[in-house]
Amino acid sequence: MSINRLLVVKWDEIGDMATSTHVFELLKKKYPDSQLTVLCKPFVKPLIQNDPFVNHIVCDLEAIRRTKFDVVVELRGTWQTLAWAVFNRPQVRVSRAFVRFKNRGNQMHEVLTNFQVISPLIGELDLKSPQLYFSNEDIKAVDVFLENHQFNKFVLFHVGARKKLRQWNTDRFAFVADNIISKHHLAVVFIGTQEDEEDIVKIQSLMKHKSISFTQNCTLSMLSYLCSKSQLFVGNESGPIHISACFNAPIIGLYGPGVPHVFYPFSQKAKVFHHVLKCNPCDQIHCVTPESPCISMIEVSEVSLAVDKILNENLGV
Repeated sequence: MSINRLLVVKWDEIGDMATSTHVFELLKKKYPDSQLTVLCKPFVKPLIQNDPFVNHIVCDLEAIRRTKFDVVVELRGTWQTLAWAVFNRPQVRVSRAFVRFKNRGNQMHEVLTNFQVISPLIGELDLKSPQLYFSNEDIKAVDVFLENHQFNKFVLFHVGARKKLRQWNTDRFAFVADNIISKHHLAVVFIGTQEDEEDIVKIQSLMKHKSISFTQNCTLSMLSYLCSKSQLFVGNESGPIHISACFNAPIIGLYGPGVPHVFYPFSQKAKVFHHVLKCNPCDQIHCVTPESPCISMIEVSEVSLAVDKILNENLGV
C-alpha cells in the first residue's frame, strides 16, 4: 500500500489534543516519506505548531476538501468530516468512535485508545507517550518572564476548568499555595486564560504570600515550555494538566465528576485525588448533591501532604 498523504482529524479541545500527539510520531515513523496533515480547531493549533512530525495544520475543512488522502485517521471529527471522509474514499480510514464503541463498558485511558485507533496502520511499533514541542522564541519569552520575576524554581497552579463542578475550592487552593511558598520557598505561578483571572484574583486575595499570574500573552506553546520547567503542577481536570503530563512532570490532579482513569494525566509522576461516587459519571452540570459536590470531598490536608512529599523528593530534602 502506497501512503503519500495522511490526515488526522482532531476537532477537539486542548487536553484531548495533548493526549493525541504520539499518533503523529508513530504515523510518521511508519510512513516517513508521507505528508501528514492535522485538521484541528484554530485555538488548539499553537499547541502542535512546532511538532516535527506534522507537515501541515489546517483549521477549516474547506482548505482540504479537494485534497485526496490515502489515509484518514478520525480521532474526533464532526458529521461534516465524516461525510467528507466517506466521499473522499481513502485507502484506509480508522476511527476513534469505532474503538470507543468496541470498548464500551471497559474504556481505556485516552492515550491508549488513540494508540489502538492507529494500531492497524502501524503494526508492531511500540507505544510512545504524547510529547509537545516549543520554539526558541517560546523559550526566550518564558525565560524573560522568569528573569523579570527573579526566580527559576516554581510550582504551577491551574485553578480553572470548563465545568464549575470540576473546580476545587478557591480557599483550599490559597492554603496549598501559601504552604508551598512558606515551607518550600518556591514561587507559585497561576496560569490560565482571561476567563480564569477572576478566580485567580480571588485566590491571591486569600493568600498571605505574594504569588504570580501568567494569563496574559502566554501561548499554548509557551505554556508547554513553562510546564517542562516546573517543580510541580497542581490543578483541576482541564487541558493544562495534560500538557504538563507530556513532560512526565510531577502532577497533583484534582478530579470531580469525571470518569475514573480514562482522562487522568498520563504521567508516572502524577498523583490523582478523585472521590468516585455512585452518581459518577454524571453530566457535570447538574449535581445531585449540590451542597457537597464530589470535588469538595478532596481535603486540603491530603493535598498538602502530597505536595510536601513530592517537593521534598524533588528538592532532595
